[in-house]
Amino acid sequence: MNLIRSILSVFLVALVAIAVSGWVWSGGHPSPHQDGARFVLTLAALSSIGCLWLLWSAVSTRSNAR
Repeated sequence: MNLIRSILSVFLVALVAIAVSGWVWSGGHPSPHQDGARFVLTLAALSSIGCLWLLWSAVSTRSNAR
């Protein structure tokens, strides 16, 4: 289970990094495009961080009792 969590974490961290670099890149565009792009990138980054938190705070539901 930790291998799957680790692989998904790498993907989500990469998504946050792409959102941050997109935030910086969108700074050179006209204001309406910049506002829209930064709004969407912020949503992507926040949802990725939320997914990371949920991924690592989840408790396994498997029971060893028979």
